[in-house]
Amino acid sequence: QQPSKYPDFVFTRYMEKKRIHVYTIMQLFFFGLVFLVQNMSAISIVFPLMTLLCIPARLYLAPRFFEGWELCLLDGDDTEIDEWVKRKRASARALFFGTDSERSVISEDGPEDEDAPVEEA
Repeated sequence: QQPSKYPDFVFTRYMEKKRIHVYTIMQLFFFGLVFLVQNMSAISIVFPLMTLLCIPARLYLAPRFFEGWELCLLDGDDTEIDEWVKRKRASARALFFGTDSERSVISEDGPEDEDAPVEEA
């Protein structure tokens, strides 16, 4: 078996690589805006405002492009990610063994039909 081009992280196991790249491009775009404002002397006075505007962009703009479970995997803290993985595994067990008792624990954090890691060619 050939080694993967991506390191073994939770988000690389459960997300499509295209979605990871879109998130990275979004981060680079905002970094570029902040860098541009910082280095242009005519508008550098708004640097703190540009930095502050990255917060609403994450809170209101990112959910328009990504599902909640994707954002949890991409930039959530470790406890959120561990909880998501625990619920994902419980959902997989419930689907495999045919019990619905574990499925009631799953919230809107992820689609229930995607219980296996994403495989790309």
